[in-house]
Amino acid sequence: MNNFKPIKQSRVSEQVLDQLKEAILLGKFKSGDKLPSERELTLEFQVSRGVIREAIRALEITGFIVIRQGQNGGAFVTDLSFDNLDNAFLDLFLSNKLSIPEIVQVRHYIEPEIARLAAIHSNDIDKKRLTEAQDLEFIEWNTYMERVAYFQKAHLVLAEICGNHFFEAISKSMLRLTREIVEAVEPDHERLHKPGEHGEIIAAVIAGDPDRAQMQMKRHLDKFCANLVKMEEFYREKPTRKKG
Repeated sequence: MNNFKPIKQSRVSEQVLDQLKEAILLGKFKSGDKLPSERELTLEFQVSRGVIREAIRALEITGFIVIRQGQNGGAFVTDLSFDNLDNAFLDLFLSNKLSIPEIVQVRHYIEPEIARLAAIHSNDIDKKRLTEAQDLEFIEWNTYMERVAYFQKAHLVLAEICGNHFFEAISKSMLRLTREIVEAVEPDHERLHKPGEHGEIIAAVIAGDPDRAQMQMKRHLDKFCANLVKMEEFYREKPTRKKG
């Protein structure tokens, strides 16, 4: 038994959902673990199967679990990620409820500090990864998606080496959102972002100069984000928008 509390009040499916989430977040069920069966949960929570199904469906929608079919199927705990959040952000952008300037504002606050911290915490392996990320920008690409991924690599590496997991999570979420929007719009990426524009940032981080790394990231974002805002203006003016 998992010591779940029987539910006796209203809004029972939300209470079941809260307890299941708590069990996952506290590590009682780890990534890859299978949740108890629908029948077992019904007995333990002392609620109907419909309530359990509603709670399980909510867990699936929010990315806590994945449902697998077949003889060995069931509800399995996933690695929590920002994928569901990213998809929601993209939908908000496509429906005019989230704008590029709002995304830009967040990136302007977060990424210069990430660059500063990266210059403080980077080691020889990190510096090699940054050099390799910069080299990617000059490699011939096959698809538009591949090019965008190459050009974001430096930002991803900086986020990973900055030493702050929360900054890393926010930065990666914003980068994914930026990538999804750019891929949906498909602008002229050469005008949006040229190869080598991360060079001064990377040089400052490798040199262990946090103030210069922070300043160079601000300069980079000023230019790139201005282009991004223009890209959105062009996108919004198009008579027929491409759906993501």
